Amino acid sequence: MQKVLNFREYFLNPKGIKIVPTSNFKRATPIERLFDQSVVLHRAEKQLEKNVVAFKLQPYKYSLNKPEIKQYFTQLYGLNVDKVSTINYMGAIKRSPKGGRYREKDFKKVYLQLNEDIEPFFQKIEK
Repeated sequence: MQKVLNFREYFLNPKGIKIVPTSNFKRATPIERLFDQSVVLHRAEKQLEKNVVAFKLQPYKYSLNKPEIKQYFTQLYGLNVDKVSTINYMGAIKRSPKGGRYREKDFKKVYLQLNEDIEPFFQKIEK
């Protein structure tokens, strides 16, 4: 009697290698990966709360997630971050002077809620 070959076993793993999981825990994010991100302070047009600061990050495909953002600001700047809120924005479609259309870059906006109050200069654009 011949053994019936399973498609997944034969074509996806032809040598029969078995993967043995060593741990159920997720790997910690290496801190070296966090420092190549471009983080820009974004001063909002509207009034924010006294302990909230806004930042712009790279496009959402390559950007950091909330725990990594918290780790980034606590380790690099020594800030005590209470809450992280993120919003993904797609770049606006604009017309060029030559008649074509182009799209601005996508970005992620981050609102950090901190333990201490922030100077108003870092929050709102002075007019």
